Amino acid sequence: MSEREAEEESVFHKKLKIKLKEKGKEGRIILLKDYLDYLLRNNKTLPPDFPAFAREIMGLDDREGFIHVKIWHEKSELVEFIKAMNYEYKIDLYD
Repeated sequence: MSEREAEEESVFHKKLKIKLKEKGKEGRIILLKDYLDYLLRNNKTLPPDFPAFAREIMGLDDREGFIHVKIWHEKSELVEFIKAMNYEYKIDLYD
């Protein structure tokens, strides 16, 4: 990765598009349960901003079964979780 790519990686938000296992509120609840399960089973620390994250997830619009979450980079713990739990996802740059 070039220095410029690394700089862009750290400066610009990315959009993590996550396909929910079920549409609507139930799908968001399943996602949060899966995330907590992932953290506990892998001995990871609960992020200090978890309550804010949970409120954000519950308040997101459901776009054809997908929710969009802002992330800083493609190697974030949230992306690791999504991959580990076999969620369908896509990462785009915010425009």
